[in-house]
Amino acid sequence: MEEKEENKCINSQEVPLPKGTGIANYMKKVLCDYEKIRGKDKNSNNCKFWDVVVITTADNAQKRVFELQIESKRKRNELPLNLPIYVVADPPGPKIGNGGSTLVVLSFLELCLGQEMYKKKILLIHAGGQSKRMPSASCLGKIFSPIPHGDPIYQMLDLKLAMYMPFLPNMPPGVFVACADDILVYDLGPVEDSKYWSFCYNGFTALAHPSPVQIGTKHGVYVVENEKNVDPKKHIRGMRCLRVLQKPRITQMYEKGAVLSNLKFSEEVAFKGDTSYTDSSFFFGMDIAKKLLHFFKENSPLTCEIDAYGDFLQALGPLATSEYVHNTSNVTHLTPNLVPTRLQIFELLKGTDINLLLMNASKFIHIGTTKEYIYHFCFDTKLQDELGLVKDCFNTFTEIKPSAKKRKFSDTGLGCIMHSCIPTECFVSSNTVLEYCHFELPLQVGQNSIISNCALFEEELSDNLPTPTQTPHNIFLHTVAVRHQDQTKYATVVFHIDDDLKKQVPISNVIEASYLGYDIQRFIENCKLTQFQLDEDTGGVQREGEGEGQALTSLWQMCLFPLESSMTRSLVLALTAAKAAQSNNPDMVDLSGYHVVSMEEILDMKDVRAMLKYRDGLFSKILKS
Repeated sequence: MEEKEENKCINSQEVPLPKGTGIANYMKKVLCDYEKIRGKDKNSNNCKFWDVVVITTADNAQKRVFELQIESKRKRNELPLNLPIYVVADPPGPKIGNGGSTLVVLSFLELCLGQEMYKKKILLIHAGGQSKRMPSASCLGKIFSPIPHGDPIYQMLDLKLAMYMPFLPNMPPGVFVACADDILVYDLGPVEDSKYWSFCYNGFTALAHPSPVQIGTKHGVYVVENEKNVDPKKHIRGMRCLRVLQKPRITQMYEKGAVLSNLKFSEEVAFKGDTSYTDSSFFFGMDIAKKLLHFFKENSPLTCEIDAYGDFLQALGPLATSEYVHNTSNVTHLTPNLVPTRLQIFELLKGTDINLLLMNASKFIHIGTTKEYIYHFCFDTKLQDELGLVKDCFNTFTEIKPSAKKRKFSDTGLGCIMHSCIPTECFVSSNTVLEYCHFELPLQVGQNSIISNCALFEEELSDNLPTPTQTPHNIFLHTVAVRHQDQTKYATVVFHIDDDLKKQVPISNVIEASYLGYDIQRFIENCKLTQFQLDEDTGGVQREGEGEGQALTSLWQMCLFPLESSMTRSLVLALTAAKAAQSNNPDMVDLSGYHVVSMEEILDMKDVRAMLKYRDGLFSKILKS
């Protein structure tokens, strides 16, 4: 493109678009195109692909975990070849948010690539965090969560690499910012219509999705220019944005002109009521990269939380004002220089254009909680059709008792089973997800549950542990390898599916905290957790030898999970303890002699190599079957 054209965007014109292929067919082609370069040269098959991929992490420990998994995926040919993937950790110190992480990444890339950086198409995936709403992703990262698609099975990283491929031919050098726990399905219409839209060379370009106004209260919402020109029948159309709102009230959306009425979208995305365009991912050109990089050099090290959506996007558009910098309701950690820093960013970016790609045939799906995980993989038949998700993905089923008539997968209960080896005699309820499990003995797996990274080997059972035959309903189970006293031990994290791990409760009322469907005091007493004592002054639960607890605590921080010598023994112990707590039988299990740990401690103690060794062994067994 000539220099004089660089500031322009190619927007949709008033040309009738041919009928699209539908979201399911379009996404099938997207995934098919990605599959052709998986394990092959990224530029093969006449494919335009990312020049660089960057994944951010919360700290250096998480960075090492991610790098080990990327290395494993490369060895198994699960990633395009010659694709640079950098993992960049946030620096030690205060939490800097995904906006701060973006600045750190720009500095890293300039150091690594020099001026070549400004010629690259860069995919930036923010994947840090502890994943407290989806603890099975806490140790190894939500970007490596399994997706029931492909052979070998996809992980979220594979889906992210595939998901945005159709945008690349219409994208100049710049940075495309995405998160690790969402999925986008869409139809861009016939390939010949790609000439009617593009990402802008300069400024910002954001993907915008039609949503009910209620959804907008939990997302960023765009105020489009010339709303009368919005045509919901066009698959994708470029349009200028006047301002960006972050998690606004419904009344505010109406006041600011973010609500569009009487629009009829395709049946695939149809919903009743008024519409707003909500956010997902966004792109900025290299002019913005230079601005942000200069800001970072002038203000490093960062000492406050910067949000890429709240602080970058709200500063954009001709109607943007700085009033949002004082709204700290969505900020996790308040620091003294937060508001001044946000004001600096506003001054840096004000007057910058933000153009939208109105994706009228698209759906944005969040998948970062246990309930979302179960719903989308077990019940959401539309998404399953659109992404080719299956209930039986990369598994092997063993016969304990050879029978004349071999059982089918449908006999297992039709739950979602991924990357597992289980007996055909197992029954997995239809609303349960089972992943990375290896059972030699049959289990009746309860309803509305997630069973993750668990093993049940007959030779590891002993007389003092009962052989389990079933798991409770509404349960979350996840076995983690940890290092304790220079040995590998195992802790099986067990929660009720409705437990809120993030909820803070006062130490003085900790015995009333809800755990496994009852108050936590019941669990402590029934399981004989003598490592804990009730403090007479506060009524709180404290660990012996640790002095007074914090003013607030949460299930995430409570020491509830005993360490065992094997995955099997750990699983059986967790099931027995959960049953004891829920049946109010104090004679079923005695945890007084065990070292118990919290989920918070498990993250610090995790033995990643042991976990990956287990999964690699499971992978080999499935592949050979």
